[in-house]
Order: sequence, then structure tokens, then C-alpha cells
Amino acid sequence: EGDCPPAIARLQVIHNSAEDVAEMVDVYLNGDLLLDDFTFRTATPFIDAPAEVELSIAVAPGSSTSVDDAIATFPVTLADGGTYIVVADGITGLSMGSYDPAPAFTLAVYDMGRETASSATNTDVLVHHGSTDAPTVDVAETGVGAGTIVDNASYLDFAGYLELATEDYELAVQDESGTVTVATYAAPLATLGLDGAAITVVASGFL
Repeated sequence: EGDCPPAIARLQVIHNSAEDVAEMVDVYLNGDLLLDDFTFRTATPFIDAPAEVELSIAVAPGSSTSVDDAIATFPVTLADGGTYIVVADGITGLSMGSYDPAPAFTLAVYDMGRETASSATNTDVLVHHGSTDAPTVDVAETGVGAGTIVDNASYLDFAGYLELATEDYELAVQDESGTVTVATYAAPLATLGLDGAAITVVASGFL
């Protein structure tokens, strides 16, 4: 009998903690440095990670010298063949400043990630609400008239994949009643050449 192939999952990590002291962090996997000086609003590519065993993901200040400097450690077990998107959100509590509200630093895990779109002519868009002081929101598309595309997303929520034709969109972030627009953003999927891509859009920063 041949040896079984190792259990492997795919993993992407996104840094979305807007706290001032977390602008750069170091990330350790099972005690070994995985990401050095990982900067706010950046993401790793998808990487292979061991599956079917408990992993220890530890986050430390960017000046750390070892995993012993970790400010938070999270046990994570990935399924063999799974694709995971992990977003670091929240407030560590190490800042001299005050944040209100200040939900604890955490990892939001989405376990049905995609690396490509389901159709070559679409862009699959996963929306994550990671703004600590923003209320429950709707997202409406106001450029081509697609209407409400995300309904009642609260902090830490992932609104499953939107399978969108690859066009240039305008996204209006609204209150949960859909009557007040908080902010509007361009989502130029066509201009960016995202045919066939799967992407994650993150609500980031403070309201």
C-alpha cells in the first residue's frame, strides 16, 4: 500500500484590524514565522496549509522576535481539500487610544473560499463586514441598476459569493433600512480585468 498524500487545505489571510498599534503585525503558524511585518489592508496569496490537525495561528506586534511575543493565539483546524479565507478584525486593546466600540481582536473564518470564479465571464465577489464601529448595512449597486446585492450584513458577517458579470459597478453602503447611503465606492471589475477571478471585498476602517 502506498502512503496517503498529506492532508492539505488552501488558506488566505487578510489583515483588517484598523487599530493604530496593529498597523504591522507578525503572524506565526505553529510557532514558526509565517508573515513578517504584515500590513493593514494587505492579503496573502492562497497558500497550502496542513489540514486535519489543529494549527496554532498567533499574531504578534511587528517588532516581535518570536511567537512568545504573541498578543493573541487562535486554534484552527482546516478540512482536507478546503479553501479558507481568514480575516483578522477587531481591537487588541494594546493601544493608548480609546476605541468605542472595541470588539476583541479575532479571526473571522470563511470556509467556502474560491480561488477562481464559477464562470470565466463572471467575477465572484465575497463581501465581509469588518468595520468595528459600523452598524448592520445593506449594499446596493447603483451604477448598472443591480439593486440590493447584500442585505443586512453585520460586523464579522460574510455575505456568500455574488456571481457578478464582469462590469464596472458602483456600490452604495446603506443603513439596514436601505434608505440612508453612508458611502459610495467604485468597483471597476471590468477595468481591473477580473474576468474569471474570485475576490474578497472587505468593509475596512472606522465609520
